[in-house]
Amino acid sequence: MENIKIKNVKKILLNFVLTWTFILIVIEIFALFSLWSINKIVQIEGEKLYKISEINSSLKSADSNFKSQVQAWKNILIRGQVNKDYKKYKFDFNKKYAITQNKINGAYEECISSLSLIDCNRIKTIQEAHESLKNAYFRNLNLEELMSTEGYKIIDGKVRGIDRDLQIQFFQVTQEVNILFENKQNEFVELVSQRYQQIRFFLLVTLALAMSFILLQLYRILKIDSKDL
Repeated sequence: MENIKIKNVKKILLNFVLTWTFILIVIEIFALFSLWSINKIVQIEGEKLYKISEINSSLKSADSNFKSQVQAWKNILIRGQVNKDYKKYKFDFNKKYAITQNKINGAYEECISSLSLIDCNRIKTIQEAHESLKNAYFRNLNLEELMSTEGYKIIDGKVRGIDRDLQIQFFQVTQEVNILFENKQNEFVELVSQRYQQIRFFLLVTLALAMSFILLQLYRILKIDSKDL
């Protein structure tokens, strides 16, 4: 009788050890898979966020440089009556124009490569409108008028306000990209948070089942002991 009791206890303990080993293996496999999936989410969504952030940064920089370019144009009209000054301020204008174009083109290329939710054609439209604006400026820039007294007012009257549509386009697109970036950022945080919650739920359920199993095994051992009383 004593030998049967010992065998039963050994059998229960063996089952206990094997079951716990299996549970720990399952937890470890799940944990590794969860870490892999979270890293994958971070990698994929992080890359999307980075692309949108780059587009957002390029457009904001282009917008800022465009405003400087408009000021450089005003400098040509107001301070460019002397040939030396005219060359100086024209050079400054062309420099700011080139920087703005470079930033717009960078935003467009990032947009095309990212396959984002942004309408890349709107950025292309800004690039074309920006180039057309420069042509319109210099098409109306008559050096004889500029060098004459009050001549800059005549030129300014021809081009005044033609930059407003482009400024509105810059504002609208940069706002949309900024909102998209914030929304994607929130989605990213929510996605990772949900994944952590799923992992936490699984581990809590697994530990609850494990504790139930421990109590069951203890009950079986105590039940065997009670039969001898």
